Order: sequence, then structure tokens, then C-alpha cells
Amino acid sequence: MACSSTPDALTASDGGGDAQADSPAVATDGGTSDVGADGASPLCTRAAQAGTANASLFDSLLADLAKLPDPSKAARVAAFLTDVETQGGTPLEGAGDRLVFVVRGPGPEGPWSVAGAFTDWKNGKLPMTALPGTDLYVLDTQVAHGKAQAYKLLSGAQDTGFREDLFAANVEWDGFDQKTVGAFNALAHAGDGDLSKGRIVRHHDVHATKLADNRDVFVYLPPAYDDGSCKKLPHLVFHDGNESLTRVSFVTVADATYAKTPSAAAVLAFVALPTQNVRMDQYTFGTAGAVGDAYGEFLLSDLEPILTKRYRLCGAAAAKGLAGASLGGLISTYLAFQHPEAWGFIGAQSASYFWNNDWMLTRAAQDPSVPVRVYLDHGCPDDNCDVVRQMNDTLTKRGYDVLHVEEANAAHDWSFWAGRLPKLLTRFREGQTSCD
Repeated sequence: MACSSTPDALTASDGGGDAQADSPAVATDGGTSDVGADGASPLCTRAAQAGTANASLFDSLLADLAKLPDPSKAARVAAFLTDVETQGGTPLEGAGDRLVFVVRGPGPEGPWSVAGAFTDWKNGKLPMTALPGTDLYVLDTQVAHGKAQAYKLLSGAQDTGFREDLFAANVEWDGFDQKTVGAFNALAHAGDGDLSKGRIVRHHDVHATKLADNRDVFVYLPPAYDDGSCKKLPHLVFHDGNESLTRVSFVTVADATYAKTPSAAAVLAFVALPTQNVRMDQYTFGTAGAVGDAYGEFLLSDLEPILTKRYRLCGAAAAKGLAGASLGGLISTYLAFQHPEAWGFIGAQSASYFWNNDWMLTRAAQDPSVPVRVYLDHGCPDDNCDVVRQMNDTLTKRGYDVLHVEEANAAHDWSFWAGRLPKLLTRFREGQTSCD
């Protein structure tokens, strides 16, 4: 069901073009925006919200570099790149079809160029050149408007040298299942994307204070976020964020689910790991080396302030949830029990409730009840079947609001989690209309 609150103030975001909204009637520059007869605001459309940094930043850089001695140019380039990141990322957009691509440092396997849908990928490329006296490589070119255009940077051979543009905020999975974490294409003219589908905004290297590491966070914004209504939406945080986008596409599933059930729409934040080597420690608790509590602190103290500042999100705990598969389902349950004031929904797929001698099962049976709704799913017989059944029985007997989905012969695998994902997504919004 659609979020019931109407935002009441609209201020500029801290970067990337998404307005932190409250009212469709107040423009980001302090003036009054044009609101259509249907109540839609141009400030909350995809064209406005998916914009990238303005090419005027690059023009100012060129003017300054022409006057600076070489020893001072590095600092000016660094300041330019900071501005690019905070103002929407790459490629920089100018008048008409103008785009400016940038990357810092020499190519690892050869000269930098740009290749993508507008160069026919492997069949063409556009060379980048270094600005004199700097290590900044640039391409100032024209790419026709009309649709979002996927691209990567290229250093070396066109069959092995593709690199992600890490200054780009608007991204999509490149479609190659690497059997672990995958890679992303950046998007040029992201504001021209298909309005029937959602979009992904990447936050690169988000710092976890207590864990002392950095990770990417990919925020999926459904079509309802860009429809001009400026309404706030609930949000759901997924663990294993990179794999759930690039082993299978949870975004494709979300698009199909929300097209069928628009009232289920939510913002989805996919939280990647800094490296797969820390997965066991960060998604567990109660044993040597386990740092699940510190991971939970990252979500609450480091990530949530970024999300709530940048995006139009409902504030009530009932409109916020945690979701994941296997150990991701375990840590979702643990953290929601630890912080029910912050998380009102658990989405646990094939959760590893056997961890630490069934500790979470024991806690669910013995601790005071917490105000969370729960979605549980799994396969049987070989997909944590017994422990998830036990969790369902325990929570149901204690009066929790639980939906339990069991799929015969389903494996412990991403394809099956994606197949059951629509049930999780619709369950999250089921009956939840509060947007306090």
C-alpha cells in the first residue's frame, strides 16, 4: 500500500541529485517549484533526481589549471573530484548531449578509453587524454539523449580490460555471473532510463566506524520514487548486497513485483561486504571472531544517517526492515531482536538458525517478545529446513506475526531465493501504510 504521509519540506540532497524531500511545493534553491495539476513535482521525477555532476565543474577546472603552476595542480584535481562525487558523480553532464568522463591515474594495462552501448562495446572505444601537468584523464564528448547508456572504462584489450567507473553513482549489473561478487556498468544519461523500472544508486566505500572497513552500498529506487509525488517510502536493508544483485538480479525481481503490486513498492538498500573473507565474522555473533554487533552498529550509526539524509524514507520502525539469506537471514533476525526500536521487519531466507548451538532459536523462545513482523522461507529437505520450521513454530506459538513459506526440494541457492523474493517483498509492505 502506498505510504500515507505527504512530505512537508523539500531541501537539496547532499549529492547525486536526489532531493531529501518533504514538500513538492518548495524548490531546492529556495524558490517555488511548478506543481502539475495532478500534484506531481518536477523535482521528484527521474530526470531531476538521477542527474549527475554538471560539466561546468570541468570547465572551471580547465580554467584554473591554465593559471596554476604544476605543483599546485594535483590539489585542484583532488578538489574537482570531490565536487564531482558530492554533486552526483560521473559522467558530468553539459548542455545538449555533452558528457565528460574522468578517471585519475594511468591505466593499469594501457591507455584509458571509454566503451559502452554508444560505442558498440567491444567494437569501438573513445580514447581519453591526460590533462597537461596532471594525472587526470578525460573525455569530453557527445552522447545522444533518449535512453540511459551503459558503459565502462577500458584499459588494455577490449576482451579483458574493462573497469568500473568508480566515480559513477548510477549503475546497473553488467549481467555476468562471476559465481561470487560481480561488476557494474555505469550509466550515462541515467535520467532517460526506462520509467517502468527502478534504478540503482551506488554509494562507494561507505565507512564502517567500529569495523574499520569500507564497503559499497547499492540503493534500489523503485519507479514510485521517481513519479513526481515526492512521497516517502519504507526501506528494506539486504545483506550480501553485491551478490544479491550480481549472482541473480534481485532488482529484476523487484521491478516485476512492483509492476504487479505497486502498493508493495519500497526502497531497497543492498549492503555489500568489503571482502567475502569477512562474511562469517560479520554475519554471526556469540563466538570467537564474530562481530555481528559491530556490523549492526554500522547499519544503525553509519549507514542509516546517510540513507535518511539522502532519500525520502519513512521513519517508523515498522517501515524499516532487514533481509538476507543463509547467514544473512540469521543476522537479520539477531539484529532485529537486538534493536526492535530500529527494525520492525525480518526477511529471513533459508536462515542458518543452527548457529552457535541454536542460540537464536533459544532466544526466540525465552526472551520477551519484540514488536517485529517476520517472513521465513526455505526449501526442504536440504535447506535449513528443520531449524527454520522450528523458528516458525516458536514464533507462532508466542504470538508473532509470521509468514512461513516452504518450497519442496528447493536448494540453498540464489536462484531459489530470487524465486521466493516476491513473497518477501510483498510481505514487507502488507498492511503497512504508516510513514511517520
